[in-house]
Amino acid sequence: MRKFLTLLLVIAMLLSMVGSAAVAEGEYADVINIADNDQGASYDLHKDTSVNVRNMLRGTVFEQLVTLKANGEIGEELCESYTVNADSTEYTFVLRQGVKFHNGKEMTSADVCASLNRWLDCFSTAKKMVGDARFEAADAYTVTIKMEKSAILLLDMLAGAAQAAVIYPEESIAAVNPDTGFIPVEAFIGTGPYMFTEWAVDQYIRLDRFDDYAPYGDPDAAIDGLWGYKHAYTKTLMYWIVKDAATRFNGLMSGEYDFVIKLTDDYLDAVSYNDEYTCYSQQTGQITLVWNKRNTDKYLRLAFQAVANADDLNTVNYGTLYDLDPCFMEDGQPSWYTDAGKEYFCQNNVELAKELLAQSDWDVSKPLRILVSKGGHAEDMLEVLKQEVAPLGITIELTITDRSTLTQLRGEDTKYEAFFTTFSSVAVPSLRSYLGATWAGWSEDAKLQDMMSAMTGAATREEAYQIWCDIQEYCYSDYCPILMMGHFHQAAACSAKLTGYNVFLTTNFWNAQLAK
Repeated sequence: MRKFLTLLLVIAMLLSMVGSAAVAEGEYADVINIADNDQGASYDLHKDTSVNVRNMLRGTVFEQLVTLKANGEIGEELCESYTVNADSTEYTFVLRQGVKFHNGKEMTSADVCASLNRWLDCFSTAKKMVGDARFEAADAYTVTIKMEKSAILLLDMLAGAAQAAVIYPEESIAAVNPDTGFIPVEAFIGTGPYMFTEWAVDQYIRLDRFDDYAPYGDPDAAIDGLWGYKHAYTKTLMYWIVKDAATRFNGLMSGEYDFVIKLTDDYLDAVSYNDEYTCYSQQTGQITLVWNKRNTDKYLRLAFQAVANADDLNTVNYGTLYDLDPCFMEDGQPSWYTDAGKEYFCQNNVELAKELLAQSDWDVSKPLRILVSKGGHAEDMLEVLKQEVAPLGITIELTITDRSTLTQLRGEDTKYEAFFTTFSSVAVPSLRSYLGATWAGWSEDAKLQDMMSAMTGAATREEAYQIWCDIQEYCYSDYCPILMMGHFHQAAACSAKLTGYNVFLTTNFWNAQLAK
């Protein structure tokens, strides 16, 4: 099955290349209906780390100064060029002129500086890397940032951060709600080919084509990763919030939905061998239990790592759509791939776990509280974990809630010992949120933070990679900020009438067309 789906992924990518040529040859629908499996807490990309939010809006509604190409290289998006000095302490970006926001205003350096300085304030990893430096306007179309030490990974962070470095008009930044810290929905104004039109909570998100969009790149070339010419052939993209996998599948079969996200093993066979549908699967991110380091000690965390059986855990949640790969990055990122610490990955060793737990201060008479969002089979996965730690005398108490509530609760260190989540691919290891000192779970360990600073301040990428290997080894052998359980594959399926979408990290519908 895995080989077959990989072949279909290639087919899907080829279809994305030929979609533009077909536009004059047939009639196409005005609306593409996409069944998403969940919604975000805020849709404010500077703060919201939700995969669903980023996949829906980055490059579609909001754009960045730079973005990622398929090989991991950096491509100019809202800037036409950039320069970096020899020691990576000074960056200069020359903006594209004539780029309009969805409210009709032209983008200038004032908007870029307001957006990126807020992004730094929201994203602790980038803020720590640049220190006190901030983005400044040299003129209406030139932005600079000057740092005291090397920031060799800044472009990668601007292009691929989970807290995306998107550009809003400065008025949207000024409109941040002082109580929530989020940009309000009415200020979701970007430069992308689609406008954020409506959010009916728990029902749908509607995106409508922006007729004054200023494209970049070659209109005759295929999208390269997240970079390239966006035609926005389709008038409206409807993202329906459909949390139940069976409902998504049945909606695809009935024609209610044209594309469904997170197709499970239960339904793969029904579409894989049917010419009316196209499906694909790719390694998309990692499966993790994030520890609250303020409420747990390393011996407790290492005991869980020692006792966990990753196959048993993942099978109930992902079927066959997972890999037992210890790397904190994905297999499609060879420049950052390492198996350092692999001997500590989910060892399925009860006796070792008991030895480690004996050194812990954890009181086994009280339940260990884990937060998990409802939907899918994550709850089932944690029920298996309950059984695996039972021989250690540990009981687990699950708090099952919606994603919005979980996002709120994970910021309160008295509410839990761990929370379950997944993390999608990021451009560089420094973008792994759980390694940050101020992100939920609080990896405040001085040694880890010194190593992270050394990596982001390295003089060369080769030096940064060696430090990254040491960081992963330290996380597995000693600090254990997360219980790493492997990598998930995201399977998706669509009507064979849908062409022109491109697949990179997620599925992007900028150039998609649905034949009537």
